[in-house]
Amino acid sequence: MGFSFFCSRINVLLLLAFCSSCKFIQGPMDFEPLKILQTTASASLDFGRIFFNSPSAVLRPQNPEEIYQLLTFLSASSFSKVTVAARGAGHSIHGQAQALNGIVIEMDSLPPSIKIHRKRDGEPGLSYADVSGGALWVDLLRESLKVGLAPRSWTDYLYLSIGGTLSNAGISGQTFKYGPQISNVLQLDVVTGRGELVTCSPIQGPDLFYSVLGGLGQFGVITSARILLQDAPEKVKWIRAFYDNFEIFTKDQELLVSMENKVDYVEGFMVLNEQSLQGSSVSFPSYMGFIQQRHATSSDVFYCIEFAVHCHLEKESSVDQVVEEISKQLSYMPSFIYSVEVSYFDFLNRVRMEEMSLRSRGLWEVSHPWLNMLVPKSGIAQFRDLLLENISPHTFEGHILIYPILRNKWNSNTSAVLPESGDDNVIYIVSVLRSANPTTCSSKCLADLLDQNGRVIEAATESRIGAKQYLCHLSLERQWRKHFGGKWERFLTRKSEFDPLHILAPGQGIFQRKNSQNQ
Repeated sequence: MGFSFFCSRINVLLLLAFCSSCKFIQGPMDFEPLKILQTTASASLDFGRIFFNSPSAVLRPQNPEEIYQLLTFLSASSFSKVTVAARGAGHSIHGQAQALNGIVIEMDSLPPSIKIHRKRDGEPGLSYADVSGGALWVDLLRESLKVGLAPRSWTDYLYLSIGGTLSNAGISGQTFKYGPQISNVLQLDVVTGRGELVTCSPIQGPDLFYSVLGGLGQFGVITSARILLQDAPEKVKWIRAFYDNFEIFTKDQELLVSMENKVDYVEGFMVLNEQSLQGSSVSFPSYMGFIQQRHATSSDVFYCIEFAVHCHLEKESSVDQVVEEISKQLSYMPSFIYSVEVSYFDFLNRVRMEEMSLRSRGLWEVSHPWLNMLVPKSGIAQFRDLLLENISPHTFEGHILIYPILRNKWNSNTSAVLPESGDDNVIYIVSVLRSANPTTCSSKCLADLLDQNGRVIEAATESRIGAKQYLCHLSLERQWRKHFGGKWERFLTRKSEFDPLHILAPGQGIFQRKNSQNQ
């Protein structure tokens, strides 16, 4: 890189001299070839709209080398305490991708490169896509479908960045079958906190590869990922069945995830009131008389299982038979089962319809005091009771998802954390997804909801239930130590190896920034 590299060093050192006080940018500054900009409106904003930590500057890289240059100089500086956060689609809830008085790298400025490799018949290896870290999953879906392929594992919402979900786990109704998205990655390009640009995989640099997957951005910035692909179905048979008994509901969910040769997707949700059902029905194009009929029963809380079976054209004639065979083994409320057939793209993109509905009512760009927990099978009934002790079914606004995933589909080498208690292979993901409507929920109301979440977390993470947070928000080291449990020491070792100055992802609140003199 020669002269350009030298110029970058001089310019970034000038930047560091300015930012030693951490509040340094009065206007856009062009540090050629790095363009360090004044903070943007998006850099201190995320989907949660709970924390608004403003950085002092923003980098909008045009290629991974610019990220490499920035982190190289920061890691080499003995006087700077600047931190760096990579921001993808900004869908964090508690400011995890923010960097107070630091630098935010807006990953959406990277060229959204997507290169599809389809394995030919008889050719060894796998089909895959090489995708830039700032690209969105929905764009990967569109491109891969053009050649009849698609990733195996998804999130419910597709307008998230590749690097963002891989830094957490990436879970949805396919996780029981294929594992989370981090179990479906073949290779990564990463810029570490040391400023090293590394290509890593399970064979080449496995320590970094597994550290970064589920690593909460602590070890490096994902600039590219190689995602495993499979043949995509043309359509999906999508079924919803309703229950008035929680034990039967969970038993049937566990039965469905044991049928991975027949079932392709399993989720479920609590029906607390009419609003919670109508909100979940926006994307399900079928009339459901259950909305009216539920008032004729004495139960306050109902449950819905949704599962799906892929329809491949060459096998379409058998899909209805498969669904019928599955349905006969379930113990749902008589008559309350519904099915529709939709395109594969529309099925995967179903939450987009709910987003559009919420946007039309001004309920998308509001605070989202969400709570996501991973609960062992042995504690799921107690966790359900804990939830109902802390929320009122009649006034609750939002959705509560409950569905099983399987521990053996996760690679324990990654940094992702699962409940440690019990020997059960079944773990439940429970997501309490609320929107704090500003017309009905004041700042005190929002604070009360967050306190309510805190009480649930405190009780659920004790040994009686043994749950773990997913998309964690903690602020004290002892809390993080408890969260990681037996993985904590390994996490510390990996941090020391790949980001020893604690430059990366300050918004997670795990580590305090160091300089080389107090390392």
